[in-house]
Amino acid sequence: MKKYLAVAKILFKAQFAYRFDVIFTALGTIWKVVFAYILWGAVFAERAEVGGFTFQAMLSYYVVSAFLTTMDLSDGVSGELASRIREGTFSKYMVIPDHPLPHFLAQTAGAGGYYGLFAALAAAVSTLVFRVQLAVTGDPRKILLAAVIFLLGVVFMNCYSFFLGVWAFKFQEISFLTQHTLPAIVAFLKGEFVPLALLPAVFGGILPYLPFTHVAYTPTMLLTGRMSLDDGLHGLAVLAVWTAGMWLAAVLAYRRLRIRYEGVGI
Repeated sequence: MKKYLAVAKILFKAQFAYRFDVIFTALGTIWKVVFAYILWGAVFAERAEVGGFTFQAMLSYYVVSAFLTTMDLSDGVSGELASRIREGTFSKYMVIPDHPLPHFLAQTAGAGGYYGLFAALAAAVSTLVFRVQLAVTGDPRKILLAAVIFLLGVVFMNCYSFFLGVWAFKFQEISFLTQHTLPAIVAFLKGEFVPLALLPAVFGGILPYLPFTHVAYTPTMLLTGRMSLDDGLHGLAVLAVWTAGMWLAAVLAYRRLRIRYEGVGI
C-alpha cells in the first residue's frame, strides 16, 4: 500500500510542471457552468420548473457535477496505456514490483487530487460570477455516502479504462473506442450533459443498474439533496458489484493479452 501511496504523491507533485494543463482544465469546469447557464437560461425563461428542477437547482447540479468530473482523470489511462504499448515503453510496468492496474489507479488519484484543488476554485468562481444559490445538502450521511460512491466510481472508471487500454496488446489502433466512440456515451450516462432525471421514463428501469450512472450523477444528486439515502445505497451496491467485476475483467484481460507484448514498439 505504501508504494502506491508514494506513486500518488509523486504524481501530485508532478502536476506543478503542467500548470497550463491544470489551468485549462479548471477553465473547462467553468465552461460547463457557462454552458448550463446559457442553455437552461433560455429554457427557464419560459417556465419556472423543469423536471422538478428550478433554474438555481439546475445550476447547482452543474457546478457540483463539473467539480466531481474534473477530479476523475481515468479517461487518460487507456490512452497512455495504449500509447506505451505501441511505442514499446510499457516494459517498465512489467518489471516494477507492483501490478500496472493499481499503479495507474494511484497515478490518477495523485493527479486528480491536485486537479481537484483547482476544480474547487473554479466551482467557487462559477458560483460567484453566475450568482448561483448553491444547494448543497446539510445531511452528513448523504455527504459521506456521496464521497464513498464517488471514490468507488473513480476505481471503476480506472478499471474500465485500463480494460480498454490493454486491448492495444492485440489491436494496433483502439483510439476509435477510447477517444471517439465510447467517451461521449459514457459522459452522457454519467449525467454530464443533462441530469438523467430529465430523460424519458423508459430509461428509469435501466440506468439505475448501469455503473456509469453512479460515477458522477448519483453523488451529485446526493450532494444537492435531490436523492434519498435509500436510492444512494442502491447506487453504492450496484457500483460495488460492477467495480468488482470490472477489476476482475481488467486483471484477466491483462494476463491473457500481455504475452503478445514484444517491448520493441512498432
